[in-house]
Amino acid sequence: MTIFRGALEERGLPEEIRGSSQEQQQLWQYGSTLAQLASQAGTLAALADKDSADALSELSSTLNHGSMLVGQLSFEDQPTVPLEQSFSPEAVSKLAGQVAELSTQLPVVPEEQASLAPVLTQLAFQTNLEARSALRTVAKQELVDQLPVPLIAGESHAEGETVGCLREATLLNPETAITDPALRDDVRLARALDRGYALDYTLQLQAARGSNADAAKIEGRRTTLNAELRKVRSVLPEDCADLRQPAYVLPEDGLNDLGSLAAEAEDDFVQALALASGAATDSAQDTLAELTWQILLEQRQRGLDPELLNAGE
Repeated sequence: MTIFRGALEERGLPEEIRGSSQEQQQLWQYGSTLAQLASQAGTLAALADKDSADALSELSSTLNHGSMLVGQLSFEDQPTVPLEQSFSPEAVSKLAGQVAELSTQLPVVPEEQASLAPVLTQLAFQTNLEARSALRTVAKQELVDQLPVPLIAGESHAEGETVGCLREATLLNPETAITDPALRDDVRLARALDRGYALDYTLQLQAARGSNADAAKIEGRRTTLNAELRKVRSVLPEDCADLRQPAYVLPEDGLNDLGSLAAEAEDDFVQALALASGAATDSAQDTLAELTWQILLEQRQRGLDPELLNAGE
């Protein structure tokens, strides 16, 4: 949305807003859009039957969470978006389309708030998934499939800068703060690879200790996973050292519940991958975002319910 300085000055904005950058003001207006969509989803949820109400409430909560993360900038004299007075599949379809379209157009994040970029990427993935879930309660899958895919540039995959290499393995710990902005992309991607390798290690153990039927299914997942990891590696320079560990530390009694452990590792991997795609740029982001979306959809097809953001936090 274009913001004209003169028009803002005439509205008597507080000094902290008048002195903010155009990127910051656009980010706040993005937050206002999220809040408006959250209100629409909440209103429809209150009018819907249980299945649609649950899906719309989940979407409303995530959108509200996003608006609180980025802040809001709106004016009392702006026309308000009319809320639905009755429930209809058409209203859900329109809302789902607006949410999905918004997920393809993330705002530019000011440099001083760079850490917010990967979170907005997570938000885009999750709201798109939840919009599809809401639409699926009132429409056929064919209509759901027509929604825009988040963060994917489309057919053009222009050459961009590759992501660099991580030199310090200690930074693989997700609890370690990334204090050097120049390392942000490297660390995010290395952590995604590390979590993918940890998932593969867990799946190997699960296959070795399970039944033959389970082992065949798990090995099929490992084949897919290793193709995914090769795709992640493809955005790195060829001379980057592979930080894959020969073994990963399991929690106490982890061998007794490898199924749950693998599910948690799957969540860790897709979370780390979403963060990496949010931090990357150009063709690297295209590759990582497309891969993240494919994994999320594949999880849904396997009956899982991936959640990238906890809107209750």
